[in-house]
Amino acid sequence: MSRITNIEVARARRSNRVMFIGSPTRYNDVSRWAMVRQWAMIHGLEPISKFDGDVLCAIVTEDVLDGVCSPKDSVAFRRAEELGVPCISVYDTAQIWQVTAKVRARISKSKVQESRLARSGMTRASAEPSSIAHYCGG
Repeated sequence: MSRITNIEVARARRSNRVMFIGSPTRYNDVSRWAMVRQWAMIHGLEPISKFDGDVLCAIVTEDVLDGVCSPKDSVAFRRAEELGVPCISVYDTAQIWQVTAKVRARISKSKVQESRLARSGMTRASAEPSSIAHYCGG
């Protein structure tokens, strides 16, 4: 097993990918699961169900946390823990909010900048410093 380096952890903390581990079965679990997935998508996060690259955090069902889950979910949970990925209960909204805060802020800032560029009639390419210098006679 390879040792996790600080750069790998830092790169993962900038990821917008949130892994969902588990298969909710009870009505309340299914409702909460769907609500958290929808919240993640609305805030620019990418819900995934398999490890593929960097992962910001893992949202897990209570059954996964209790060890009452499928072998596939158990392996995914153990792998997330080994990689230092924060594993958060689907019911712990405060921790989900906290762990995703910096990434959501960066995504929001990016969307605001794109909106300002669109309103000004500039494209991202025309907003590059060399293009701006051209418009200013530089």
